[in-house]
Amino acid sequence: MFKKPTLVLACMFIFLYALNYLTPMAFGDDYVYSFIWQGHSEYEPLTENAERIKSFEDIYISQWSHYFTWSGRVVSHVIAQFFLWTGKDVFNFFNALISVFLVVEIYWCANKGIITYRFNVKRLICIFFMLWAFTAGFSPVFFWLSGACNYLWPAALLLIFLLPYIRKYYFFQEKINYNIWFKFAMFILGLLSGWTNENSICWIILLLFVFIYVNRNKSGLESWMFTGLAGLTMGYLLLMLAPGNIARLNAEVSTAESVFDPETIKAKLRILGTVFLFQFFLWYFNIRSLFLSKKKALSIRKVENERKLVKAICALAFCMSAIMIFSPNFPPRSSFPGTVQLIIATCILLRIQEESAIELVKENAKKFLVSISSLYFFATSAITFYGFHDYYSQMQERLAIIESLDRTSSEIVTISALVPVSENLYTASGFHLLFYEMTENENEWRNVAFARYYGIKGIRMIKQPVVKDDSKLE
Repeated sequence: MFKKPTLVLACMFIFLYALNYLTPMAFGDDYVYSFIWQGHSEYEPLTENAERIKSFEDIYISQWSHYFTWSGRVVSHVIAQFFLWTGKDVFNFFNALISVFLVVEIYWCANKGIITYRFNVKRLICIFFMLWAFTAGFSPVFFWLSGACNYLWPAALLLIFLLPYIRKYYFFQEKINYNIWFKFAMFILGLLSGWTNENSICWIILLLFVFIYVNRNKSGLESWMFTGLAGLTMGYLLLMLAPGNIARLNAEVSTAESVFDPETIKAKLRILGTVFLFQFFLWYFNIRSLFLSKKKALSIRKVENERKLVKAICALAFCMSAIMIFSPNFPPRSSFPGTVQLIIATCILLRIQEESAIELVKENAKKFLVSISSLYFFATSAITFYGFHDYYSQMQERLAIIESLDRTSSEIVTISALVPVSENLYTASGFHLLFYEMTENENEWRNVAFARYYGIKGIRMIKQPVVKDDSKLE
């Protein structure tokens, strides 16, 4: 018989697995990264001799080229190319698993870094709901294969690395581990974590450096704290100093106005405003709670220490998103690392309320929020499943057409574009739906990658249905 926390986590897994299953491979990155990297811009079409990833050796060759010609995100893209090689079904399972694990990690981080399997069920559900409701670009982060490998998986990796440091903050005099293998493991975890995300790791490095420096004369310092920080710094340098980053920067800036052009900055500020709008409730709760707990903290030292940590985490969250103004591109999903930090801060404050009898949320307000949150979740979930299933059905129809084709034919295939959901439905889903499209130009990079993947000459996707014959082909 399931214990209640286990049942709740299992339900989360089933929910996320179902949506992963209904998410097709996305035109563009998913198809491009299915091939060994050819050493040119992603926006330049694959050549006819492009080779699919078929082994670990192919992934190594691909990422070596990728690092020097396009991007430094080796860890993220190794994960992506592994799943694109092993198959979407394998990804669906492990991606749902890592999503649930992220919920557990956030719980542990807010639980003073203590790894426990005795969960507060309400808090687990609260974490899951906050991820669902307050993540700008939830579906690209949790369901899009390339997106998940670039944001979800690195976030999970980073939290595993941070857990010992969070525990050390609460129990500084407690010796966590003397084992030389733990020091080495922290270095490797730091290296991998640092080699993942440009806009978040720099702030983590700064915070850990300050933490160690402030406590430099205390006896509780352990060598793993230094090896972990060294690994994190080295990984971040490998990420940022990758030769491919320069090539990508030139390619992306050349297709747009200057990064510092006033109009470009205004556009990014609008995106940042959208991100903060998604996070508004989290920011409101954290700021309000810090004020409410201030008087109590003066008489209870442990509460003041908790408040200092919450302030530091909120500062991290803000910087992780705000720095994207200076990036060539600012997709809302890049704010995900900051959202995770805000959720951790929120959960710390909720725990303080339970342990210190500080009323941060009144009982009648709590009941109201639970009712509204439940209504929002079930409504948006139902609409999201409807939208995902609609796209899945449409995609299956088109893939069936592609699979029935003669691969020796030199004809360019023309199929009708997927019919998008209405703007009203997209909004009602909580902005959780994804959009899939290729162009009418068979030479466009997304079209070419799709054609190479299925071994056809080329493909056009037009917005008006093609009715030339029963197969919908010209």
